[in-house]
Amino acid sequence: MLMFDSVRTRLTLWYAAVLALSLIAFAVLVYYSAAAIFYQRQDESLRSTAQTVASAYAEEFEEKQSTRTAGEVVLAELVFPNRYVQVADNNGRPIAATRNISGAVVPIPSTALSQARERGFSFVTINDLRIAVVPVAPDGKLGFATAAEPLSVIEEGLRRLRRDFFAGVPVVLLLASLGGYFLARKSLSPITSMNRQTQSISAGNLSSRLDVTNPRDELGRFAATINDLLTRLENSFSEQQRFIADASHELRTPLAVLRGETEVALNRTRSVSEYQKSLSLIKEEAERLSRIVEDLFTLARQPIDAPAALIKEPLSLNEAVRDCVRAAQVLAIRKGVKLNTEDDSPALVLHGDEELIKRMILNLLDNAVKYTLEGGEVSLRLARQNGHAQIVVRDTGIGIPPADQPHVFDRFYRVDKARSRALGGAGLGLSIVQWIVDAHGGRIAVESTPGKGSAFTVELPVT
Repeated sequence: MLMFDSVRTRLTLWYAAVLALSLIAFAVLVYYSAAAIFYQRQDESLRSTAQTVASAYAEEFEEKQSTRTAGEVVLAELVFPNRYVQVADNNGRPIAATRNISGAVVPIPSTALSQARERGFSFVTINDLRIAVVPVAPDGKLGFATAAEPLSVIEEGLRRLRRDFFAGVPVVLLLASLGGYFLARKSLSPITSMNRQTQSISAGNLSSRLDVTNPRDELGRFAATINDLLTRLENSFSEQQRFIADASHELRTPLAVLRGETEVALNRTRSVSEYQKSLSLIKEEAERLSRIVEDLFTLARQPIDAPAALIKEPLSLNEAVRDCVRAAQVLAIRKGVKLNTEDDSPALVLHGDEELIKRMILNLLDNAVKYTLEGGEVSLRLARQNGHAQIVVRDTGIGIPPADQPHVFDRFYRVDKARSRALGGAGLGLSIVQWIVDAHGGRIAVESTPGKGSAFTVELPVT
């Protein structure tokens, strides 16, 4: 059974089967066409011979005026070595016959005689003899000339043809099958090479690619598709490794602070105020650690659940914005930042996940407040623009350098790493924002000038 597991073997067998059926059909067609042609030529030849005898007999009869004498003279002069010729009267009784007719002469049926009178000729088969009957005169009163030949003459030719087919078809089939196997092996050799190369590719060498011999044929396009898949896998694997490394780095700092502060607090007996300071620091780091873990859990859902697992329900975007502004107002007051809202749009209804939409808006507001200096200003504007809901969060903060703007939505990316860590950021907020926007079929863009502030524009489809 292992032999049939090979694609080359199966292709060769299918090729041989189809070719065998084609050859058999062709041989049968040729055989019966040849048989029909052989029999037709035999009839034409016998008819010509009979007409020759009839013409000669008519001339002799005019001269001799004797049927028997005319018949004997004609058959004595005309020699047909491999054929039996005779002359019969109007009733089909033989008048004269060639000497090679052994035994009794062949009687001609009356139906053949009648047909010969009507059509000018007729054919009949008697005792394995094919007989052509031709009237001597057009009125049919001078009798009939007949020419006969054994059917075995034709059968011998057909027998040789069958023998040639029985010997030739298997040989042709064998040679064609060997050629088919060679072609299948040659055609499938790129797949064997691709299989061998693919088996050698592992997580350690995802940068390897398959050889593309001919990018225009099916196998070349298949290899190119696999190479594209390997590129996506390499990018995904690299992103996963980078994500794990960044997550480990972000988690290491608060854990180190928690462990260090706990060890210091337990090192010796301290006053109540000192314990309160230590617990306060531990609480802050624990809250930071909790936010990082929550953000990591949210991003971990991204490639699997979104957007299929989103709870798509009608929600008022105006109310969601108002709720988020009220929550962010606390952060703005604490930072000494002014928070303004512009909402002149009519009711905007969005089909989406209300919790994620609010988190997106809060992340943008929190990010704007966090990087705006005391006395600065943050504004949020909600409007309807070209059939979309447009949310613009603008601040007068420190801004983003042009080189960093294309990367602000990358995971764990921070423009000012030291300042971001001091403010409690892990570089995940804007990544979550972009994921939520993409999951709802929207788009987000950023415009920023260093030292003057930034503007994040979100467009979402609404009903």
